[in-house]
Amino acid sequence: MGRTPAAGEAEPLHGLTPRQFESLTHGEGDADALAELVRAEHSHRLLLLDVLMDALTPLAGAATGPLPAPRRAWDLLAAAQRRAPTAVRELLDLPETGLWAAQLLNRLCRPRPHELPLWADVGHLHCLAAAAALRAGLDFSFPLPCVAGRVELPALGQVRLPARAAQEVAVLAARAGTVTVTAPHGIVRLPDDPSRPAPGWLPLHHAELRLPGTAPVRLAFDDLGPHRIAPRPTGAARRLGRRTATRLTRLVQGGARLVAEADPASAATLTALLRTIQPMPAYELFRVRSATSGHGVGGLALSLPESELACAAALVHELQHSKLDAFAHLFPLTEEKPGPGRLYYAPWRDDPRPLAGMLQGIYAFTGVARFWRGRTRLPGGAHDQLAWLEFSLWRGQLAQVVPRIATDPELTGAGRSLLDGVHATVSGWSAEAPGETAAREAVRLAARLAADHRALWRLHHVRPFPEDVEALAAAWPTDDGTTLPDRRQGVRASRRQWHLDTRAVLARMALADPVALDKLRDTADEDGVPGVTGAVLADLVWATGDPATAEHHYRLSLTEAPTAPAAWAGLRLTLEETGRAPSALRALTAAPELVRALARHLHARVERQVDPVELAAWVGRAVDAGT
Repeated sequence: MGRTPAAGEAEPLHGLTPRQFESLTHGEGDADALAELVRAEHSHRLLLLDVLMDALTPLAGAATGPLPAPRRAWDLLAAAQRRAPTAVRELLDLPETGLWAAQLLNRLCRPRPHELPLWADVGHLHCLAAAAALRAGLDFSFPLPCVAGRVELPALGQVRLPARAAQEVAVLAARAGTVTVTAPHGIVRLPDDPSRPAPGWLPLHHAELRLPGTAPVRLAFDDLGPHRIAPRPTGAARRLGRRTATRLTRLVQGGARLVAEADPASAATLTALLRTIQPMPAYELFRVRSATSGHGVGGLALSLPESELACAAALVHELQHSKLDAFAHLFPLTEEKPGPGRLYYAPWRDDPRPLAGMLQGIYAFTGVARFWRGRTRLPGGAHDQLAWLEFSLWRGQLAQVVPRIATDPELTGAGRSLLDGVHATVSGWSAEAPGETAAREAVRLAARLAADHRALWRLHHVRPFPEDVEALAAAWPTDDGTTLPDRRQGVRASRRQWHLDTRAVLARMALADPVALDKLRDTADEDGVPGVTGAVLADLVWATGDPATAEHHYRLSLTEAPTAPAAWAGLRLTLEETGRAPSALRALTAAPELVRALARHLHARVERQVDPVELAAWVGRAVDAGT
């Protein structure tokens, strides 16, 4: 394998036909478009490696320490490619290869203290070369980094050796089919079949996904390697036990079948792109944690899902991210301009998001909505309350969000085309509605949950100006002619996890497993609801169908301590459901952050307690006066 020429000299040209481009901008992607993305992503990976090699060459021995120069590792890769080009291509296209190359290039461009010596980091190239040579059946001997007694062989597994130093050099030798790895304090012989464990050898878990009408997909579960999609400690590699590995494999296989059943477009993306899943620890019901990286297209990190259905939705979500990342490598979606850009409300996140993050979320949830729409259209799906809830929720959120960012000046032509395509797709779903009473209630619940999330987000991130709050406080409670100030507001960006989806999680539980939800009432107390982080007893009361009692709990807690955002949003939600105090509901919908700030100000100033509904209704009359 010869080095690719420098950027601009002979970079492979890739493009999409108008039909392929349109299919991707609508959130889908036909087979030809996906195949072109895969080819283009390979070229992108080669270019990244080429830039990395150019950056390493001037460093000479400083970059590789006790290891051979990077050029010798590249030469070993070239020898392997002459014997087994497909195997080498698979290694270079691994998501983990892209993660490593991008992280190392960033390290070289922005030097800072690092716990891993540079030579051991660069040495992953040597590990790639050794793994390629093994798969090609070459006889060779090559030094590799041994970090904490571990030697990585990408796509194959990990060697574990006794170690007396944090970083050492081990030598892998392959002769006539026998493979050994020798370090200063031990030696390991790899088994003849490297997919089987042996003393000192841990193979990667693999599984085969078989979807109708497609070639099998060989999927790796990377619970060993150091190059993680999700950051530590959540995404840190930890070896799966046999039972957990078997369960995860079955969940992913079953989830993939559900994707194929309901959403052929996502099934085609899965077949074309998915190569690696990095397992993460299980979290909570209806809160599957997952992540992707633009540097590791085709890989995703995934916590253990509670069901095949939850796994299917997570696969669709993350594969949409991977597809958009590959698309954006061909067609940049945003212009890079100096200074901070605008921050937007993202109804699928706890935190405000910049434009690039909004595009990722919009594209991902277009796929998620499409998957749940497919579930409603299956035989018997018209009765599927959970599917109608999810489809209606994300269809509605997308319809609200897409127009808000469509005028952002940092969008490129491709970015605008993407939003136009997604808007057309979502608009095409707008008239779809269930005929069954229970499913119609799920659609109405989706609208209430959307408003609940919006109110919670505002309560956490939007801050009224203090002088506006003081002006309203001075008028309370006698001035019925008060109008709201111009709602000048500042958005406070924070990555803290607020769990704004808490009531949505409980609502999903009520539809999917109402018996389990009822059992939670026996274990919940004033300290919270076990297994649902962020939930309080009032949330559980609401979810079990008693909004009036839940309103009483929210109201009581706010009378005593008027600062809790979740309680204000909960009060808004229950007022919506009971139909009480419409003026209070309008205030808590239009400017919940102003009501909360005013309540906090009055709580500190007056000696008597202020009824939260009475206060919100007073602000609501100002809302009415200003309309």
